[in-house]
Amino acid sequence: MLTRQKLMLAMLAAAGRPVNRMELTKWAFLLRQSSEDAATASFYDFVPYHYGPFSFSLYQEIGKLQEQGYVQEQGDSHWKLGNVAVSTPLDHQLKFQAERVVRTHRDMSLEKLLDNVYNQYPAFTVNSRRQKLAVRKTAPLAVYTSGYEGLSVDAFLNRLVTTGIKHLVDVRRNPVARRYGFHKSTLKRLCESLEIRYTHVPELGIESEKRQELNTQADYDSLFRDYTTTTLSRELDSIARVATFVREAPSVLVCMECQPCCCHRSHLAKQVAELTGLMINHLV
Repeated sequence: MLTRQKLMLAMLAAAGRPVNRMELTKWAFLLRQSSEDAATASFYDFVPYHYGPFSFSLYQEIGKLQEQGYVQEQGDSHWKLGNVAVSTPLDHQLKFQAERVVRTHRDMSLEKLLDNVYNQYPAFTVNSRRQKLAVRKTAPLAVYTSGYEGLSVDAFLNRLVTTGIKHLVDVRRNPVARRYGFHKSTLKRLCESLEIRYTHVPELGIESEKRQELNTQADYDSLFRDYTTTTLSRELDSIARVATFVREAPSVLVCMECQPCCCHRSHLAKQVAELTGLMINHLV
């Protein structure tokens, strides 16, 4: 079991009662914000959502813990500890940090807790249905690109929201991923829940068989020369379509690789920049 999952169970145990889902999410957010520990630095990431900071990954993993019997639903909006015990204990210091957050906040009403979180972290209220204490940014037009390698889906989406992106253009040939949130259907659903348009343009991706045995920058350079002379030479209509997206709203070309120099999106971006006259901005 992952350390972050043990931390959630420790919070449920420290509460000593069924915990409202929104309440537990905010406790987890406060733990992440208040701790400098390396383990909590790799804790859940959060994105501004309907009631402040939210983690899609947290909810997905709590669902898995429910299936395994570690967590039970209580009514339609609460979680409590299940009947299955954790086999390996949580680090004592991390357990103390989790319990401290719970002790500080468990006797607050949900409204009071939300008020505290909203007032301390107004940037996470930009999508709130309850109260907006900050205005969601809209980025200036440019040819933005980004990779999600090494990021949770929440950290990745938060990057887009805080940058002011309005349209995600997925340029992967095969939009599947082992990491939660980056499969095409899931990513589309999460983007749309944050009012970010999602479009998949598979014809501008690179076939997976061509991406084997890439060990050096020279290997990547050879691949991208082929990509430029083949795909980018024949898919002019698709490139023009992407250029239209970029002119209409702040749009980001997305693939997996973190570094643009290791991804075809940087070469696609050059073509789009030539058509639009806009600058390229790699979000890394």
